[in-house]
Amino acid sequence: MGTSPSKVHVLKCPQGYNAEQFQKICTLFDKLDKDSNLGVSNDEIEDIAAHHVENCIKRMNGHIIAERCALEASKVQNATEEISQHCKIKREFETKQCEEERLHNVAVQTLQNKIVWYQSLNVEGKSNVFMKAVIPSGGEHLDFWSFFEYMKTRTIDIDNIKEK
Repeated sequence: MGTSPSKVHVLKCPQGYNAEQFQKICTLFDKLDKDSNLGVSNDEIEDIAAHHVENCIKRMNGHIIAERCALEASKVQNATEEISQHCKIKREFETKQCEEERLHNVAVQTLQNKIVWYQSLNVEGKSNVFMKAVIPSGGEHLDFWSFFEYMKTRTIDIDNIKEK
C-alpha cells in the first residue's frame, strides 16, 4: 500500500466574519489542542470549560438581575396605575356627589317654589286647586266617591278642618 501525503486543512476565515476575531479563535484552539492532533478532548478543555460555566453563571445572574429590575419596574407601574385609578374613581364619586347635590337643590327649589305658589293663592285659587285635585279627570263637579278616594288616606286631617 502506498502512502499518500496527509491532507492538512488550512483554516480560512469565513467570508463576512472578522479576520482578527477568527485568528483569536484559531489561537485559542491551538492552545487547547495540547497534543496537536487537531482535536480537543475532555482533558484538554478544563480551563475553558470552567470559564464557560463561569460565563453561564454570570449570564444567569444577569438574567436574575434583569428579572428583579423588571419586577421593580412592574411594581412601580402598578403603583402608578393604582394611584391613577384611585384618582379616577375619586373624581367619578365626586362628580356623582356633585350631581346628586345639584339634583337635590333643584328638587328642593322646585318644592320651595311650589310652597311659595300655594302660599300666594287667594280663597278662589285655593278652591280651584282643591277641586282640580279631587274631581276625576273629565269631571265637572265633586261627587262623594271622588271625595272619598281623595280623603281615604287623609282621615287624620279631618279633625283639622275648621267649620264655618
